[in-house]
Amino acid sequence: MIEFGSSSAIPVTILTGFLGAGKTTLLNRILNGNHGLRVAVLVNDFGSINVDADLVVSLEDDVMSLANGCVCCSIRDDLIETVEAVLTRPEKPEYIVLEASGVSDPSSIAMTFTDQKFRDMIRLDSLMCLVDAEQLFAAPEQMELKLRQIAFSDMVILNKVDLVDRATVQKVHDWLGSRF
Repeated sequence: MIEFGSSSAIPVTILTGFLGAGKTTLLNRILNGNHGLRVAVLVNDFGSINVDADLVVSLEDDVMSLANGCVCCSIRDDLIETVEAVLTRPEKPEYIVLEASGVSDPSSIAMTFTDQKFRDMIRLDSLMCLVDAEQLFAAPEQMELKLRQIAFSDMVILNKVDLVDRATVQKVHDWLGSRF
């Protein structure tokens, strides 16, 4: 587990994975879950998240307040400004999940959370990568990026295993195991 910052700081998980790996589906499960935490979910684009209208309490600017205590923010400009805005909200989150773009390098995002100004407020808790079992070997020109997303993660979740046969799951598992 990655830990930067004080133990009283709000934990942050960065969710990475190539396009279509299932990050938004996982975020929806977090938003709809009964986890008892006030979670701030930072996303790249509201348009990619289908939030159940019954959950929405209010919407102001780029922040959506939800009935289960979660808060969604759209990251459009600067990540540091967005994090600062979330941390100064009256309903301070107990956990932050950031969905990285499917084509982003998670190492630069992780470095943002090691900024000295955040040292006592937040801590990078984990970097989680979703891997699409069906599409991992598709788009070989993007394999270097996929490898970086996996390599920088401390947790890898093999997703969409229901869309492939056991031999493919084993091939992906073996391939991952031989590299990481």
